[in-house]
Amino acid sequence: MLRLLIFVVLALNAFKAKSEQTWHIVTENFPPYFSSELPSNGWLFEITKLALKSQNINTEIEFTSWNRSLNLLEKQKKTAILGAFYSKQRGEIFDYSRPLAVAHSGLFKLKKSTINYDGSLESLLPYNICKEAGDPVSTEFSLDPRLSLTSTSNLVNSLYLLQNERVDLVAGTKEVGEYWLDHSPKLLKSEEQEIEYLPPHLAIHKLHLIVSKNNPDADEQIAQFEAGLKTIIKNGAIAKVLKKHHFSDEDIKHYLKALADNFDH
Repeated sequence: MLRLLIFVVLALNAFKAKSEQTWHIVTENFPPYFSSELPSNGWLFEITKLALKSQNINTEIEFTSWNRSLNLLEKQKKTAILGAFYSKQRGEIFDYSRPLAVAHSGLFKLKKSTINYDGSLESLLPYNICKEAGDPVSTEFSLDPRLSLTSTSNLVNSLYLLQNERVDLVAGTKEVGEYWLDHSPKLLKSEEQEIEYLPPHLAIHKLHLIVSKNNPDADEQIAQFEAGLKTIIKNGAIAKVLKKHHFSDEDIKHYLKALADNFDH
């Protein structure tokens, strides 16, 4: 009888621990996708939170630098990173979810400047380029030793250097850079120092949730998260979140199709 009681208590404790599981997510501010400054920490975090909630998993999020995020996850001090680009090097260390969104990497310039960029890395050789530390931009870009590259702790600081004409170009994520140009008090709103995005893109990246391969539960964690995504696609919760964050009906339709297609491959 005593053994039976011990077994029941242990089983209940295990069930309770599982049912009260909390994921500690870490990432950098990456608006308009997710940020401590956005309502509900941004639409992509809200979707992530709902997906995990459907699996009885609570979430906490910490916003910090990108390099610190990678370090915390690699040491298993956090459960997951939200919004990681794929790279071969990272793929050896982390397990990736299916794609959750798309971002475009490229170049920013002062509108008044003449930059002879034709889409090739060779055309960038004459210029001093700044980027955020830890942002690969693209594999070819980050590995090209011919480029004159400097880095700052974040994209806003890089854009600030550009606005003050201390570099010729800034490499970074189009959507994030355009958000900061509209919202950061550090960046001047002046026609003389106006910054614009310079096509074509250097790369198109898919954003993923990643977990550490050092964690023996890594495969199960990804499976739980993706099961949650399927649940909130099916019950319509994702569409409600996107509507709340001012997505148009057409954008919602396009996003849901892209997300569903990821589960078909």
